[in-house]
Amino acid sequence: MAVTGLGCAQVPGRPDVVIGTARPADIDYPLGGAICRLFNLDTPRHGLRCAEELSAGFVANIESLRSGRFDIGIVPSDVLADAVAGQGPFAARGPATDLRVLFAGHAHMFTLVAHQESGIRTVTDLRGKRIGIGSPGSRPRADMEGVMAALGLTRNDFAEVRELSPAEQNRAFCANELDAIVYSVSHPNGLIRDATLTCHGMLVAVSGPAIDRMLSEYQEYERATIPGGTYPANPTDVPTFGVRAVVVTTARMPDAVAYEITRAVFDNFEDFRRLHPAFEALSVAGMAHAAGRAPVHAGAAGYYREHGWLPS
Repeated sequence: MAVTGLGCAQVPGRPDVVIGTARPADIDYPLGGAICRLFNLDTPRHGLRCAEELSAGFVANIESLRSGRFDIGIVPSDVLADAVAGQGPFAARGPATDLRVLFAGHAHMFTLVAHQESGIRTVTDLRGKRIGIGSPGSRPRADMEGVMAALGLTRNDFAEVRELSPAEQNRAFCANELDAIVYSVSHPNGLIRDATLTCHGMLVAVSGPAIDRMLSEYQEYERATIPGGTYPANPTDVPTFGVRAVVVTTARMPDAVAYEITRAVFDNFEDFRRLHPAFEALSVAGMAHAAGRAPVHAGAAGYYREHGWLPS
C-alpha cells in the first residue's frame, strides 16, 4: 500500500504523525515512543515520519486531537467513553463523534496491597482497617471510590482513611501506619515491588458479586489479571479490574496512514513487546479488539481484516 504523499495535514517542519503521550513518569509516555520507533523504521518505504510529544494529560490529548494539534492521542478507555458521550470534562463541548480507535495498549489496573499480617485476603475484608485511598483527583482515588460504593462502604466504615500520593502512601505503609493502600497502574510497578518485597505487602483480589455488578454498570472498566509471580508474595494470578490505554485518532487521518501505524506495531509485535516491561503481557487479540466507545478507524480495520482479526 503506497502512502507517500498521504500524510496528515502538514505545518512546515512538523512531523507527518504527532502522537500526544503523557507526562514522562506515566506509563503511557513510552507507548507513544514505541509506536513512533517502529513506524519510523519503515520511513524509507512509506516516506512518513512520526514523533511523540508530551501532553498535559488525557483530557488535553482529546482536545488536541479535536483541534488537529495531535494526529494520535493516548487516552484511557473511560476518558474516551466520556469524550464520545460528551459528558464529564467534555460536557461543555459535546460529543466527539469523529474519534476513531487504532488499537488498545496496556491496562491501568486497580491494585490493592495489604500487609500480610492484616487479615485482608479479599477486598471485602477492608472494613475496619486503616487504608490509603489515593490523593484527591487521582485515578486510584476515583477507582477506590467506585469500589467503596460497590461494597456499600463509607469512610466511617474504616478505622482510618488517608489521602496520600503513591510515594507518601508507600512510606506510611512501610511504617505500619496503614493496613492497605491502592494504586491504578500497569505492572510490573516499582512502588508495588518495594511494598511487597521490603514491607510485607501482598496483592489482594478485587473480585466478587459486588465488583461484578460494578463492572456490568460501568462498561469502560474491564476485568484484569495481575499475573502470578509478578511480585514476591503472590505466586498465583490476582483478579482485579481496570481501564485500557487506547491509541486514538480521528476520522481526518487518511486510511493509508492509519493502516501503516497499525502495521508498524503488529508486523513487529514481538519487538514491540520488548520495548517496555508493561507491554510484555499484551496480546494481538487484546490490542486489536480495543475496548472503547469509538469506532475502529477504517485504515486499522483494513489491516485487521487482512489478517482475519475482523470479519471481512
